[in-house]
Amino acid sequence: MVELSETGRKFPRSARLAGRSNFLRLVRGRDSRRISGRNLAFFIAETDTNTQFGISISRRVGGAVRRNRLKRIIREFLRNNRQLWPVKKMILFSIKNKVENESDLISEIGVFLRDLNE
Repeated sequence: MVELSETGRKFPRSARLAGRSNFLRLVRGRDSRRISGRNLAFFIAETDTNTQFGISISRRVGGAVRRNRLKRIIREFLRNNRQLWPVKKMILFSIKNKVENESDLISEIGVFLRDLNE
C-alpha cells in the first residue's frame, strides 16, 4: 500500500482557515474585499501569517454529500496547484447557489488565483 503522507501531497493544517471569528473577519471586516464570480464569491484579507483558505457552502447547494464533495474538490485543486497560492492572504471561498458543473467551479478558482498573483 502506498503512503500519501509526502509533504508535497498534504494540505497542511496551517493552510486551513479555522474559527468563526476568522470567517466573520473576512465576510464582515473592513480590511477585506469581496470578488463575486459566477459560481462563488471570494473574500480576501491580508494576514501576517501563512496563506490560509476557508470554504463555506450553503445548504441550498445540496445535501451533505454534495457539499462535502465540493469541499474535497476545492481542497484537492489547492493541494495540486500550490504554485498559485498568494503570499500572506486569508481567502474564503463561499458557494451560495447550486453548482451545475464542477469543472467550471475549478476553472473559476484557477482564474481567480492567477489574477490575484498578478
